[in-house]
Amino acid sequence: MKMMDLPELIILDVGHGNCALIRDANDAMVIDCPPGGTLAETLEHLSIKEILHILISHSDADHIGGIIDLLSNEDIKIHNVHINPDAIKKSAIWLDLRIALKDARQRFGTNVSSELTTTKTGSLNIGSVNIEILAPTPELNLGSAGGTDLQGRRLTSNSISAVIGIVHDSHRVAILAADIDNVGFDNLIQDQKSLSADILVFPHHGGRPGSADPKIFAQQFCTFVQPKLIIFSIDRNRFNNPRTEIVEGIISSVPDAHILCTQLSQQCAAALPSSKPTHLTKLPARGLNSNSCCGGTITIKIDGSRTSYAEMALHKEFIVSQVASPICRKFLSIVKPDK
Repeated sequence: MKMMDLPELIILDVGHGNCALIRDANDAMVIDCPPGGTLAETLEHLSIKEILHILISHSDADHIGGIIDLLSNEDIKIHNVHINPDAIKKSAIWLDLRIALKDARQRFGTNVSSELTTTKTGSLNIGSVNIEILAPTPELNLGSAGGTDLQGRRLTSNSISAVIGIVHDSHRVAILAADIDNVGFDNLIQDQKSLSADILVFPHHGGRPGSADPKIFAQQFCTFVQPKLIIFSIDRNRFNNPRTEIVEGIISSVPDAHILCTQLSQQCAAALPSSKPTHLTKLPARGLNSNSCCGGTITIKIDGSRTSYAEMALHKEFIVSQVASPICRKFLSIVKPDK
């Protein structure tokens, strides 16, 4: 890996799923491994041959579908994999993952940890970047998917999604919220005194947050985090995310936040742009070939309280000039009549 001045957070456009890469001069960490080739292409593009930690937020296919190929790739050394158990998962891919983890442990010496809870905070740091596991707590995780939390509320795989904080120079730069739902969020805010962060990868791709009202959930989440940049990891052709109620809740809570989707939602543009955007990075992105990227794969230089998304102005220009009816601007006139 080439020497770097600052560590990087890379949020990959993987379509419907989540995937992030943190790297510094010496080490790399992967957070969630969805299906498709984007992660493998990115690792190859960046000449990454060694991964210190893979963190799997939870057991859904759009977060684990790509790890099996990664574990069997003899050209990439994976030192540690951290994942929580999920007894209700009966899918073939979940069984395949467990088999692949056993194989990697026996053949390559990969360490497999069956716990990714708040107790891991401080043990997963990479270079100058501190990694927090903000949720679940060990007690919540002991309830497990299919069980209940301490208030007797039913837990799903989403309820116990690992929520990951990225801290640099004593400043929380980002929160990656995986698919956490309202029950998980209630437990999160009971346990964490502060959740503020500059960047929020919004939960569940902007889809339904469990049984809660989506608008209220978004308002509450953003009130706690107060993000400046909100990212939705979506596929243009699946699930119609982010939900408009989620976007409305965000804008009513943090009207100055910049909203970015990895791909261009059909709600925002029925037809794709005719010209190639100028704000996209050179890194692989699932939507590049079809010109369906909105933010695409984004790279953020991690620099403590000075961390920012360098292409924000160009992305805003793209939204205004090439997107017919962007939902990220739909509710601004209600909150800010002068915009």
